[in-house]
Amino acid sequence: MLNYFLSKVKLRFFKKIFFLLRQAGFVLPPRFVVWDCTRRCNLNCEHCGAKKEKYATELNTQQVKTLIENLADYGTKYFVVTGGEPLMRKDLFEIFAFAKTKGLKTGLATNGFFIDAKNSKIIAKIFDSVQISLDGPQEIHNKIRGNKKAFQKAAGSINLLKKSNCRQITVSSVVTSSNIKGLTDLGKIVESLGVDIWKISSVMPIGNAGKNKNLYLSQKDFLKLLGFVKNNKERLKIELGENLGFLGEYDKKVRREVFFCPVGFLTCCVGVNGNVRGCPEQPDNHYFREGNILKKDFRKIWQEGFRKYRDKKSLQDKSCQECKFQNNCRGGCWVMRLDNINCPIRHYHLQ
Repeated sequence: MLNYFLSKVKLRFFKKIFFLLRQAGFVLPPRFVVWDCTRRCNLNCEHCGAKKEKYATELNTQQVKTLIENLADYGTKYFVVTGGEPLMRKDLFEIFAFAKTKGLKTGLATNGFFIDAKNSKIIAKIFDSVQISLDGPQEIHNKIRGNKKAFQKAAGSINLLKKSNCRQITVSSVVTSSNIKGLTDLGKIVESLGVDIWKISSVMPIGNAGKNKNLYLSQKDFLKLLGFVKNNKERLKIELGENLGFLGEYDKKVRREVFFCPVGFLTCCVGVNGNVRGCPEQPDNHYFREGNILKKDFRKIWQEGFRKYRDKKSLQDKSCQECKFQNNCRGGCWVMRLDNINCPIRHYHLQ
C-alpha cells in the first residue's frame, strides 16, 4: 500500500510539472520510446494484435541508428523493441549494440523462439531487460501459439538468459477466456522460472482478437483474475498492464503502483515504416498517427503532436466526464476505447 501511495504522489507531481512546462511552451522528452520493428513473426497467436497491419517496407539499419542518435541527443532514456518477432531482423543486435554506445537503456520483447545458447549471451549484454511471452502451461500456451515447441522455447529462453546473467527478465501474459483456467498453474511455472517481473494484461480488440470477441473475459473471469492478482502480486512480482485501466477500489489492492497511461507523457512508439503513434497496440491509422520520422524530426513530432492525450478536455465520453474517478483514469486505454471496453468499472460492474 505504501508503494501505491508514494507512486500516486509522484505521479501527481509529475503531471503538475508537465502541464506547467507545457503552458510555458516546453514539452519534456519521452522517457521511453518503443520501436515496433517488424510485422514478421514465426508464430500466429490467437490473440495477436500485430496482425492488424502489413507493411511493404521496414526502416533500414541506418534510419534506425539515426533515430537512436536523435533520441540520445534529446534526452530519452530507454529504447525498447517489439514486433512481430524482433529477432527476425538480422540487424537487431547491431542496432542495439549501437544504442548502448549512445547511453540508452535497452529492452527486447520476444516470444523466445530464436534464443539459443550462443545469442543469449549477446542478448544479455546489449539488452538491459528482456520480456518473454508466456500465456499458460505447456498445452495451453502451445495451442494459443499454434506451435508444439512454443512453450519449450519460451521457458528454455528464460533459463538461457538467466545463465547469461541477463539484468532483468519479465514474463508477459495476456489473459483471455481460453487461458484463464490455467492461470494458477502458470503462476507456479513463473515462480519456478524465477523471473523479475510478471506482467499480466487483458486481451485487446485488435488484430486476431479483434475478430474474436469470445476471447474477452466475462465478469466472473475478470473478478477471478483480480482475486488471483490480489493474493499473489507480491510473491509473484505481478504488474498489471496499462490496458486494464483504472480499477476503482480494486486498483490499490491489485497494483503496486497507481494506474497511469504514459502515452504522450512519457512514451510513444515508432512504427515499422517510421510512423509515430502512442503505443505499439494502437492501429497505424490517421487518428493515431502523429507523423513520420523520415519526413519530420522526431523532436518536433513529440513536441507538436500527441495533443489528444495531453488535453485535459480529452474525455469525450459523457460517462467519463461525470465519473468521480476521471482524474485517476483519464478515459483509460485508448486501444480499449475502440470497442468501448476501456472502463473496467463500468464494463465489469466493479461497483
